Amino acid sequence: MTSTQEPFDQHALRSFYGQMPSGVLALAAMVDGAPVGFAVSSFTNVSLDPPLVVVSIRNESSTWPVLSRAAVIGASILAEPQAEFGTRLAGRHAEGRFDSVGHTVTDSGAVVIDDAAAWFEATVSEPIPAGDHFLVLLTLRAISEGADRAPLLFFRSKFAAVRDA
Repeated sequence: MTSTQEPFDQHALRSFYGQMPSGVLALAAMVDGAPVGFAVSSFTNVSLDPPLVVVSIRNESSTWPVLSRAAVIGASILAEPQAEFGTRLAGRHAEGRFDSVGHTVTDSGAVVIDDAAAWFEATVSEPIPAGDHFLVLLTLRAISEGADRAPLLFFRSKFAAVRDA
C-alpha cells in the first residue's frame, strides 16, 4: 500500500474522501412561496440532548444564502430509488429542482421529500467556518418514524445502494 503526504493533490484527496460512504440529505424549505433546496452528503448526528445534526456546506453555495432565510428547514434522507432527484438537487441550477418530485410542506414551511428513507425538521445555527466549507448545526424539532426504506448512498463519487451483509 502506498501513501501520499501533504500537500495533497485535490484529485487524490477527493478520491480518498470518496472511500467513506455517506447518505444523501436533501435540505429544503419554502422561501418566497417556492421550494428551495439542495443535496448534501456530509452530515452526521452530533447530540441526543439537545438533538443535533451537523451538515457541511460549500462556501460557494448559491442556494444556502436563500435557504438559510427559512425559520425551519426540512431534511430528508433520500431513499435508494431517489438517485435521479439527488442528482438534480446536487446540480448547479436551482430552477426546476423540485419539478416532478413529490414533497410535503409542513406547517412550519419545511419541505420534506415524499418516500424518503427518513426526514426531520430543524432550526439552523450560525455557520462555523471550516476550510472551503462551513458547518451548520441543525436542532431537530420533529422526526419521521417507522420508515423502512433503504437510504441512498454516495460512494466513490456516485450514488450506490445498501447491500445486506
